[in-house]
Amino acid sequence: MDTREFRTRATQIAPDIYCLEIPTPFSVGAVNVYLIKGDKLTLVDVGPKTDEAWQALVEGLQSAGVRVEEIEQIVLTHHHVDHCGQLEKVRQLSGAQTLAHPQAAPYVELDADFMDFHDQFFLELYQKSGVPSDMLVIIAKFHKLITTFSEPSRIDVLLKHEQRVPHLEEWQVLYTPGHSQSHLSLYRERDRTMIGGDHIIGHISSNAFIEPPRDRSGARPLTLVQYRTALQMCADMEIDRVLSGHGEIVTNHRELILARLQKNWSRTDTLRQLLADGEKTAYELTTLLFPTLYEKELPLTLSETIGHIDLLTILHQIEVTEKDGVLYYHL
Repeated sequence: MDTREFRTRATQIAPDIYCLEIPTPFSVGAVNVYLIKGDKLTLVDVGPKTDEAWQALVEGLQSAGVRVEEIEQIVLTHHHVDHCGQLEKVRQLSGAQTLAHPQAAPYVELDADFMDFHDQFFLELYQKSGVPSDMLVIIAKFHKLITTFSEPSRIDVLLKHEQRVPHLEEWQVLYTPGHSQSHLSLYRERDRTMIGGDHIIGHISSNAFIEPPRDRSGARPLTLVQYRTALQMCADMEIDRVLSGHGEIVTNHRELILARLQKNWSRTDTLRQLLADGEKTAYELTTLLFPTLYEKELPLTLSETIGHIDLLTILHQIEVTEKDGVLYYHL
């Protein structure tokens, strides 16, 4: 990857907010990391664990007049590796504390027992979804991706919905799950600014990624339902600009949210049409919905399909039958 284009100055968004564009090896492209000069120097997210990302972070901070060693606290919007992979390296150099939602902890710590549970959850989910046995290798690949682009770290302060961010008293925590169970956004009423992570992105629709339940004996979270609810919460808020985790600043959040919600319903209609000629598994529906993408991005595309199946199931618009451990959906 040629990263010269990322070796640029941090972009000053407000007197106390800077955006650093950090390269990632993922198809989503660069991730936006934010520096807030509050009572404590705060980084919101850190980027993935790669040499290119580290160089971009160091150079971006320097252009804002800050050294990595001076960072005092780190707020994670969520636990995905493109946002948290460099956490431990920043902590080791700076001694900064990490603030995040409780759900991020086992992913950030790379807790071995949790990761075993995580892999077993996806094995059972994919088998029930009808994924062919030769494609189940994707679970090991996904595990390796997590451990390659992040390393074990820790969270010091757990954040909850509507509390104030320590040492950034103007900023309020919003719990915005859906894209991940650990997802937080930050909101400042004074200038109606929201740091939205991957909750609201202008150029792409965030994937409501299926994840294991917090309570291992419980049902998996209905992530697309969560995501829609959190979007509707934000649509009701006075927000002039969303500083996204990827891409440009969003200044039309209500119109964007409405379009995303409408797209959900459009996709449920498509699913019903695909079921008109007979029952299908979630995997079969995924291959029909995403014929050019499902092989390369099975975890994302299958999550998208299952999320829309969840919506239809809640509304009693489709039925499900289990045969030999595989779920089949029909009208």
